[in-house]
Amino acid sequence: MPIEEDFTEALRTTLLTFEPPNTPSLLQAGVRNGRRRRRRRATALGVSGAAVLALAGLGATAVSGELSDRGPADRTLAGPAASATTGSPTASATPKPTFTGTLPADRALATLTALLPTGLTHASPPGGRRSGQLWVDDGHGTSLLEVHVSRQTSTTAIRSHVFAGTKPLPDGTLIQSRQAPPGTDPGHETVNVLRPDGLYITLMEWQAPSQNAPSTRTTPILTPAQLRAIATSPQWQ
Repeated sequence: MPIEEDFTEALRTTLLTFEPPNTPSLLQAGVRNGRRRRRRRATALGVSGAAVLALAGLGATAVSGELSDRGPADRTLAGPAASATTGSPTASATPKPTFTGTLPADRALATLTALLPTGLTHASPPGGRRSGQLWVDDGHGTSLLEVHVSRQTSTTAIRSHVFAGTKPLPDGTLIQSRQAPPGTDPGHETVNVLRPDGLYITLMEWQAPSQNAPSTRTTPILTPAQLRAIATSPQWQ
């Protein structure tokens, strides 16, 4: 018998003895297997979800416990918002600037008048409200006061000329006082103050009603200490 006929006969015999699979049984087994896998997956997800929730609850409890254990000072400093609204004592104690550039003469005179000792009379000389000049009298002769106030953006030139050799105060303020040489008529004194923020104050006093008039007093109406106290007052801010 040729080889092709042998192969055909063997194939026919195999097909006659082959039993087809039980398709309904296979289908049901597959469905049952799929259901078991879904149940296992759902169970695993439930366990992992419960573990996450438990960890989250534990973390929240730990955080709340930590916050509750903090003192008032700790809670105040907790977070950037609280630190941003908490000012330092130095910053709150420093007066805020109320002007830039040159302080108008009338405003400077108003501050000067408020800082004068009691018992003095004062008046504005001609043009005084524009030049920052004020007449002051204690009943023993009139003195001329003149004040100039500005806020400097650069203080290099002032430091090197007006305050050369002046030792600053602990807060950085520079104070320099000058008196007219003996025999100068009229006698006068000047106090210059330069603060670290650039505030520059010049206060001058003459023992006469004007800069060029003869002296009408033998002593200044304001002592050097009083003149210095006025020039260094925080009200000039």
